[in-house]
Amino acid sequence: MPVYVERYHVTGALHALLAGLKWIGTRLVAPLRRGDGPNKFRLSSVDTATTTIDGSVGWRNRPPATLACPQCGSDIYQRRAHDDIDCPRCRAAFDGDEFADLELITFECPVCRTEMQHGTRHPERFGFPEWATCDACRYHWEFRHSY
Repeated sequence: MPVYVERYHVTGALHALLAGLKWIGTRLVAPLRRGDGPNKFRLSSVDTATTTIDGSVGWRNRPPATLACPQCGSDIYQRRAHDDIDCPRCRAAFDGDEFADLELITFECPVCRTEMQHGTRHPERFGFPEWATCDACRYHWEFRHSY
């Protein structure tokens, strides 16, 4: 019986030590995990080479856009880059490839749904915006990063 008691105490002490190490490890790793708080650090695409928190590259990943209808002037919302562009007011219809022919009003951030800043780096090559950045959540989109 005394041997069993000594083993029990050693096992109990070892168990307490391991539980303590697990607790310390959990506390050390907790700040590195992505939580539901305001600091949701999702890394931006490596190709964008920006200081933003989140991002994407390519026309397929383009943020939702609001365009001006050339016939009636109302807003046309295009959720995905290759969707058809249909005016809800006058029923004017455009193919998704006609995006560059229409007036862009704004891009909508796909993360926080706010208006994005946008621009063109190579106006002689492209007739549409090549980048967009959200000032609210730091999301960044690039048409293509290397030319």
